[in-house]
Amino acid sequence: MITNKTKEKKTVKIPFRLWYALTTGFLVIPVIIFCAGYLRWYFGIPLAVLFAAFSVYAVIDCTKYAAGKTQLLENASDFVIPLKYLMGFAVFALFLSYFSGVGEFIYSLQDHAFRRATLSDLISYRWPVIFDYSTQTNPKVIEILGKTSGKAAFIYYYTYWMPAALFGKMFGRTSADIFLMLWNAVGIFLTLLGMAKINGRACVTQPIFYMFFGGLDAIPTVIHSVVEYPYWTSIEGYVPNMAYYCNMSELANVFHQCVPCFLIAVLVMLSVNTRTFGLTGGLLFAYSPFGVFGILPVILTAVFRKEMRQDVKSTLKDLFTPANIICAAALLFVYGSFYTANAGVVGQTGFTWEYFSSFGFFIICYLCFLLIDVIPVTAILFKRYRKNPFYICAAVSLIMIPLYMMSWVNDFAMRASMPARFIMCVFLAGLFKDLYDEDAKLIAAKKKRSCKETAGLVFAILATILMMFPGFVNAYLIAGSQAIGYLDRKEMVGSFGNINNAYDDTIEYALVAKKQFHTDNYMDTFFYRYMAKQ
Repeated sequence: MITNKTKEKKTVKIPFRLWYALTTGFLVIPVIIFCAGYLRWYFGIPLAVLFAAFSVYAVIDCTKYAAGKTQLLENASDFVIPLKYLMGFAVFALFLSYFSGVGEFIYSLQDHAFRRATLSDLISYRWPVIFDYSTQTNPKVIEILGKTSGKAAFIYYYTYWMPAALFGKMFGRTSADIFLMLWNAVGIFLTLLGMAKINGRACVTQPIFYMFFGGLDAIPTVIHSVVEYPYWTSIEGYVPNMAYYCNMSELANVFHQCVPCFLIAVLVMLSVNTRTFGLTGGLLFAYSPFGVFGILPVILTAVFRKEMRQDVKSTLKDLFTPANIICAAALLFVYGSFYTANAGVVGQTGFTWEYFSSFGFFIICYLCFLLIDVIPVTAILFKRYRKNPFYICAAVSLIMIPLYMMSWVNDFAMRASMPARFIMCVFLAGLFKDLYDEDAKLIAAKKKRSCKETAGLVFAILATILMMFPGFVNAYLIAGSQAIGYLDRKEMVGSFGNINNAYDDTIEYALVAKKQFHTDNYMDTFFYRYMAKQ
């Protein structure tokens, strides 16, 4: 509903329940499609109905207080956003979804070879997707896979593609690409609205930081350009076994994990009760199993923060609801059994220092990592947010996550950090929005900041600009490569059932496919023996 009389100041009122419903629907629909399309009817249909029913309940319940509370939290009030920002957020979401390579309408980064093949196979194969080794035609790939007969199951966290794949089965591949790009844009748009709600009002800082938030990776990059050292592998890979990636890098490589993760983080932060966290928070398991480790501290923070704090009886009453217990158990049952069917994909696991040549070397790398990727943003936000429980949760999480390792590139650190890093992103956008508002008030009152305040502001601005460096590099790579017509690698896989032979360097992709996407002896697993369609 549009309010205000003057055209210049038109605002749109968006009911909190409407935003909550759209957000929940965006996250639940792919899960429902997965259940209905992948599972035997006596599992799939009841689970699809269950998730749909609890989603409706969550929407109905989303504006009601926690047990024992007597007044509504501010979070559940309506969104009031200027029309120009609403339109701007929508255009930006479409642009970013397109620019980050979703649908591959523009030059896309190397991971899109896997992303494009994922959608292709979900469209062209019947569900569940099973590959036959006899269909491989590339001799190099056959040599790597080591088989010319037999079958392998396609196991990966591809729930995010399910709506686009279903659309593609009905209307073709191009339609699926367009649908996926638009679907991704919806997720970005809903997140931007949530950021505006958390920050108090819409501001240009929200889309800027959504796209470019990162760490001070410019510093090790400059050092490496002057004095090369052997442990530098990329802009954000400057120490072994530890890496946090900027938002632009995540959006351009693992959009299927980060877009729902960012949205779920905002959803949890804005929730006014805990009665459906088993659904809203647990849904991340469908999109990013490592991300779940990062969202759990955020959920616990939401449960025990001051605004939600109650007596023990009321807290337990809200926490142990049928929605929480049943949804969490169902998601764990379905996706836990599905992912563990390819348990070998995790690879090496353990404390990170176990994979360093010495504990002293680990300490040096760990401290350098904190100085580059954690301490700067934590310090900038400290004065304003030091009492905010989500800030504390994010800071502690980012400090602790690098201490553990899963997979040879430590996917655990990269993905488990997504919720905490995005919380910092939201607060950084809010900080600069507040600074802008404060400057406007100072100018109106004809006052100036003190020298100390000015110095702190200059430091924050310069540090923030440097933190955007990795995002700008990724954006420059995409835009520059597109402008000069540089050949990207989106078709280097083509299909996991017949990995493309049009390139000479498909060996790396075949190795990854063998480890991460192909699962032999799948009928020996619980999921395919008892749950999956035959």
